[in-house]
Amino acid sequence: MEKIVFSNPFVIIFVVGTLLSFLINHFLEFIDWRARVKNGGKIPDELKEIPESSVFDTKKLASINAYENAKYFFWIPRSLCAIFLTLILVFSGFYPWLLNVVCRFTGFPNGYWSTYLCAFCFFILAGLPEGILDIPFDLIGEFKIEKSFGFSNMTLKLWLVDQLKGIAMSLVLSAVLLAAMIGILVAFPHGWWIFLTIVLFAFTFVMQILYPLVIAPVFNKFVPLEDGELKTKITELMQNLGFKSSGIFVMDASKRSGHSNAYFGGIGKSKRIVLYDTLIKQLTTDELVAVLGHELGHYKLHHIIRRFCVMIPVEFVLMFILYKIAQSTSIYTGFGFALTGIKVESVQFIGLFLANLVAGSLSEIFSPIVNFSSRKDEFAADKFSAELTKHHEHLVSALIKLNSENLSELFPPKLYVAWNYNHPTLVERVNALRKLEKK
Repeated sequence: MEKIVFSNPFVIIFVVGTLLSFLINHFLEFIDWRARVKNGGKIPDELKEIPESSVFDTKKLASINAYENAKYFFWIPRSLCAIFLTLILVFSGFYPWLLNVVCRFTGFPNGYWSTYLCAFCFFILAGLPEGILDIPFDLIGEFKIEKSFGFSNMTLKLWLVDQLKGIAMSLVLSAVLLAAMIGILVAFPHGWWIFLTIVLFAFTFVMQILYPLVIAPVFNKFVPLEDGELKTKITELMQNLGFKSSGIFVMDASKRSGHSNAYFGGIGKSKRIVLYDTLIKQLTTDELVAVLGHELGHYKLHHIIRRFCVMIPVEFVLMFILYKIAQSTSIYTGFGFALTGIKVESVQFIGLFLANLVAGSLSEIFSPIVNFSSRKDEFAADKFSAELTKHHEHLVSALIKLNSENLSELFPPKLYVAWNYNHPTLVERVNALRKLEKK
């Protein structure tokens, strides 16, 4: 194990990126908090003329303010602990020490299986400190904040069961993915970036099929939507669009949380529409149809396929960059990994880990670009739903109710929205729908 080389370019990028992301996030959260202090007790002028906005009475506005503030003041110590842990793990030499321990235990490098076992143990144990740190914060967030505002219905037993299920699922999926990754790194030491990208896309595609059929049912119960007006209208909507699915299901979301949502997932025969039971309780039939019209708009406007197609060349480029970084001895020595007598090709899984560490520190900078594209698609899906149902007011009232029920803030600063929102704000969506009505 060597000392960290602070003059190393990769270490410099990591430090600058980590601190910059930290400062950006704290600045954005601060100006968001200041906006709540200034406007928290007000209703946006754009909503005052809409009858449904009466849900934002004085009590509701106070609850929104209190909920958002509680999450903010809870986030501050969590983010401080997270950055301190990250820097301590890197600069204390924890990762090189961990690799040495794992190598001795697994007999690395002695063939594929020792490499696989070494990589599997390293990745699992490297993520353990962060996982342990998350436990108290997750418990406080769930049982203190969410319960205080009437959202959490979670019991400690259910929380523990969910955690165990999640860990077991992660271990199984990680084992499969790592087996493929190590196999590719060993077989193609100088061209693995091509094959690894293909495998990751294939894995994502398979998960799209398996998630609604295998993974989601491990955590929630899904029952077919009962016959009635709602099912009839949704079925008619799907038929008009030529949308075929394996069914319309209701998920027992209220078992854990009062938050609501609706989505369609899966590919081919696994494709299904899912409604949270909380959503059914909160919205009228016409409002639910409008919300589903929005979700189906993403499908009909090919947003998911288009995003997938855009990501294919991007992922290949990013993986090539990670490959070039992992080929450089500088990143290993910079972060304290001794390579005496060891070829870089045999430890590229460590190079990939370090390359992701460096690249991840810069990911926050690109958030506005990704979120801008996402918000644009949301506007288009809103328009699609309004034109499909021919009643824009149903979607407007649904959005207002959902904003109210989920205690989402009404006056987020534009800079905060640009950086953190993958959906437009309530005011922006309502304004766009009302302009559409006038046209």
